[in-house]
Amino acid sequence: MRKSAICAIVPPSRREADVLCQLFAISIGGPMCSRIAIAASVVLFATAGSRAEDNRACIAKATETLPRIAGLVVKKARTRPVPPAIMATWQGQTRPIIVDVDFIAAGEPATYSYMCVQSKGSAYVRRVMS
Repeated sequence: MRKSAICAIVPPSRREADVLCQLFAISIGGPMCSRIAIAASVVLFATAGSRAEDNRACIAKATETLPRIAGLVVKKARTRPVPPAIMATWQGQTRPIIVDVDFIAAGEPATYSYMCVQSKGSAYVRRVMS
């Protein structure tokens, strides 16, 4: 990781560092505990940012997949986890998510749901009935 990326993160306060060290059962005091807390924060922020990017790519792909209807207006799009019944038989390497797209077409509100999987930098969607 570049030094500028590390410096951009605000280091946790001493109390937050202590809490993180206790959370991970680390009995290191002083500056080492703070360094570990900063490293844990970097990892947490990096994974959260990655998931947000995945969600945006899935929402964009699902919106592109909507039927071409004159006057269609997307009102809201959101993501949610895939139900446990689907995950029980899922054999893919990446975790899918469900994208719900609320829209109005011809004056009638509707919601389409899509299952989305990220693979090799691309999002793949398939409509599911929910």
